Amino acid sequence: MATIRVSSLPEIKVDRITDDDYYIVNDGDITTSKLSFKQMVLGIAQKDIDFSGDIKFSGDVEFTGDATGPFPNTGDVYTKTEIDALLYALEQYDVSQDDKLNPLIVLSGEPEGTSAYRDFPKGIISSQATCRQALTDLEAYASDNRELIDDLTDAGDDTDAEIVDLASRIVDLESSVNGPSANGTDGLLYDVSELKSTVSDLVTTVGAHEISIVDHETRISTNETDIASLKAGSINNDASTQALVTLSGVPNLSTSLGTFTGTIITDNATNKSALQEIETEVDKKAPIDNPTFTTKITAPRASNVVPSYYTVKSSFPSPTGGEGHFAYANAEKAGYVSTSNGWERIVSYDDTDTIVDRTAIFNMLGYTQAFTTESAAAASGVAIGDVYVYSATNVLADGILRTNMFTSP
Repeated sequence: MATIRVSSLPEIKVDRITDDDYYIVNDGDITTSKLSFKQMVLGIAQKDIDFSGDIKFSGDVEFTGDATGPFPNTGDVYTKTEIDALLYALEQYDVSQDDKLNPLIVLSGEPEGTSAYRDFPKGIISSQATCRQALTDLEAYASDNRELIDDLTDAGDDTDAEIVDLASRIVDLESSVNGPSANGTDGLLYDVSELKSTVSDLVTTVGAHEISIVDHETRISTNETDIASLKAGSINNDASTQALVTLSGVPNLSTSLGTFTGTIITDNATNKSALQEIETEVDKKAPIDNPTFTTKITAPRASNVVPSYYTVKSSFPSPTGGEGHFAYANAEKAGYVSTSNGWERIVSYDDTDTIVDRTAIFNMLGYTQAFTTESAAAASGVAIGDVYVYSATNVLADGILRTNMFTSP
């Protein structure tokens, strides 16, 4: 029995087969034949192969489709002669297919195994197109060209009609130039003759204008006399201008007022800018009524009186950013000084050095209540030995400090 061993072969693909690859066949009599892979695979792809004997594979066999049809007995055996005849038939078939396919490949203009045309430089046929796609693109291009030719034909007909119309217009123009009558009295040539006559009349008119020009020259002479008088007046104006230059205090043709010894007017300023700086400085001066000072107040040592009177303390301005200000509140009968903590009250005395602002002093010391008796103070928690404010009228304004000597809370 002849044995064909293919289990050790890799997967065979058409694009990987070369003319140097062979399929080895041994008929059991130690007679070996060889068949190229390309011939074998292309032959199988184009034509069914019938085996009358057994084929044994030492590896696995995998079918992607069904294996159908009558199968010969496993006992049938192919002889070497039969196999050689089969291989010869396959080779001949492969040769005949090559004779048919090679011209088609050459005709396509593409390498063998190409499934689509490469790019076309004119862009009419799609990139990587098949034969059908290429023909379809050419058909569409031919159809578009046919429509373009039809449009050009129609346009040519229209052009012929326009040429005929232009010929008619040329005849009309010739008639307009020469005139419909034999002597051309109604044409453009006749109008040109009339224009020549009009020009001759204009020449006569120009002669009359020349006479007018002589009159204008006389008037110009008079104007020159007037200009001389104006020049004399200009000399007087020059003297006046020189006086203004002297008044300005700067040399003639100066473009600025020069330098100043003070700090208000900028050096080399113009009249306008100098006046503006003076006006701005005047505006900075405090008015007589309700002045606002933007810098410190400096005054000579004298008997100055600067009142700071308010009806009530609640009308004081905010002391923030104005620490050190003094203000008097008439309702509270007390003076205050502004600090970062607010308006602080100033303790006052009368002319006899008697404290008249006891309430404020007691509040600063932490006393907010006065008592008429020692027992009343003890009832409010004042212990023996503690100091409290005693007042016969039970108010801080006339109170005095006492010590609880005997009464416990």
